Amino acid sequence: MAQRSKDKNDAEVLRPVIARHIRDLGLRDVPAYFEWCARNGVAVSLDKSAEARAAEVALVAAAMASADARSKLHRNPRRFIAEACAGRIDPAAVDRPGWREVAQAISRSKDGAGERESLAAFLLRFERVSNLLFETVTVLHTPMLYLEGLIRLHERRGQWLRDPLAWKVSSHNAGRQFSALARHLLARYDVPLFLDSAWLRGDRGASRFRDWFVHIGLGHNMRTAKTPYPMTKMIAHHFVSAPADFSIEGALMLADIKAMNGGERLAAALMGTRLGQRVERDPERRAFWLSVYRFFIANPMLDLAHAGPIVDFLNFQKYESQEVMVGPNRAETRPPPQPNLTMTRRTPDSLLRQVEDWHGALRAVRANADRFWKTSGIPGLTLQKGSRDDPDRLQLWTFRELLSGQDLIDNGRALKHCVASYAHSCARGACSIWSLEMRMGNERRGDPVLTVEVDANRVVVQARGRANRRPDEGEQAMLETWMKKGALKPGNYLYGW
Repeated sequence: MAQRSKDKNDAEVLRPVIARHIRDLGLRDVPAYFEWCARNGVAVSLDKSAEARAAEVALVAAAMASADARSKLHRNPRRFIAEACAGRIDPAAVDRPGWREVAQAISRSKDGAGERESLAAFLLRFERVSNLLFETVTVLHTPMLYLEGLIRLHERRGQWLRDPLAWKVSSHNAGRQFSALARHLLARYDVPLFLDSAWLRGDRGASRFRDWFVHIGLGHNMRTAKTPYPMTKMIAHHFVSAPADFSIEGALMLADIKAMNGGERLAAALMGTRLGQRVERDPERRAFWLSVYRFFIANPMLDLAHAGPIVDFLNFQKYESQEVMVGPNRAETRPPPQPNLTMTRRTPDSLLRQVEDWHGALRAVRANADRFWKTSGIPGLTLQKGSRDDPDRLQLWTFRELLSGQDLIDNGRALKHCVASYAHSCARGACSIWSLEMRMGNERRGDPVLTVEVDANRVVVQARGRANRRPDEGEQAMLETWMKKGALKPGNYLYGW
């Protein structure tokens, strides 16, 4: 402080030299100069020799040259892809939207011997002839890059049937281009269009779906693929015949429903429930949910607006353990209310009455709004994407622990799920609930993206987004960073089956 005061007092003596020097650096005044010095690791002083001032001017010139070179690079797609594959681009330093995500995707790709060189040649082949490298597509309500799909196609190059150089573009539409390229590389026979999403999705279960694409493309029957349950001839037929706009899980559901003489309308309604979010592998559970499909098919006049509440009710009654308070700060876990529940002899009227009664009981959960509990002791984390020099594009992703009933209610409303029912468990320390939130640098509040459950053993049990969707690849990377810093362990089914 004494030195800085002395510098300010000496400013009148040194003003002509320092004022010129500050102008040469492109700065406004002495305070701005002091900030620049601190930021660039040079002495925070006005008492500088001619050599020191020349070195500072050279430092600014080098920074400007670097910024200019970076700006030119970020306008040249071929050079950008080549440099990203060579590892010479820091994604955090890329300001251009879309291009930053491309650099991030390449940085996450395999980096073994020769991998990136081969990937660069593969990607640059398509930069000249297609729209794929910087285009996005929405899959499962999440924007994804076609580039991610190209990277995964490249990872399967040992299974390629044809040379990518022989592929010719026959459409200006990026989706059609990607479909045609995937089939050029990996298919001799027709592959359902809905399976294209397997290459774009980053969840762990998608790798199995990519195997199915290759299996069908080689002309094999879906019944001989590695599926989560045995398929009948009819189910396999309906699966590969599903519409292009269905998700893969939706196509599996549709195949089951059509094999029972149901239709697409029912499948579309059930795809929006928890049943459309994962593939059930357990034989007993699968048998039960098949009986639920039969119930809907047998009652076609039942308004499908009730599908979601009915599925939630049945799942709660048959499969969810209950935590009951048996004393001050003491709870015991009890089995589901109706573990032997079946759909036998149920009528729509009686079932809807039970659903309504249950939702009435659930509304009592709202009484937890005024309930608070202690933190779990697990540290939160804020991750930054972008540069703080550009707050309009800076993204701040924060893991925040939810510490009240109202927090749970607000989070559940925002993401369309029932996390509010966890108030008792949180209050007694059986688990903690976290919200992953994203805000732009110029915003005061963030929006929830994922809800994360961590049990008392610091195991991350589940992470779900809006309407119980799975985390995408970017969110998985953030989860893993947080888990590593917080010494948390992933649960067996954290990312699905």
